Amino acid sequence: MSGLGLIRPDMLEIVGRPYARQISYPISASDIRKWSLAVYFPEAPPAPYTDPCAAGEGRLVAPLDFNPFAWGAAEKAPTGCEIAPDPVYRSSGAMEHHLGIAPPDLRRALNGGVSATYTGAPMRPGDVITAESAIAGYSEREGRLGAMLLTDVATTWTNQNGEEIKTYRMTLIRY
Repeated sequence: MSGLGLIRPDMLEIVGRPYARQISYPISASDIRKWSLAVYFPEAPPAPYTDPCAAGEGRLVAPLDFNPFAWGAAEKAPTGCEIAPDPVYRSSGAMEHHLGIAPPDLRRALNGGVSATYTGAPMRPGDVITAESAIAGYSEREGRLGAMLLTDVATTWTNQNGEEIKTYRMTLIRY
């Protein structure tokens, strides 16, 4: 910690605790085909994504970047300790209120970068994906406009068998 005073002890206590959990609808072969048609457009998607026999033979897998939440979540699970967020912080990406603590008094935010780590476990028709997000850590640094809080968030996707599909990491810069 650099000592700029943005990271409070109560914020450190919630690091690693899930603040958001959502469960997808079952993935369908049609979802995979539509997704691949859209992301490969104007080129044709690779044959494994559109082969009508692939699903019946168990060969159909989703592209790595497939998002089963693109059409909404079947279920969103609250943490049970939420507090009402101050509307001022809605545009700054604050997530601490989901775990019962007030977000830092920073009203502006920007995306500091994203990455995804894939495990190799594919998503297939019939899979139900659970995405769970947690604050992975905080750091702070001085910027041109003053003190900045960097919040690292990790969202882990698992299938109905508990196999990890991927981890999506994002850094949120608040100032």
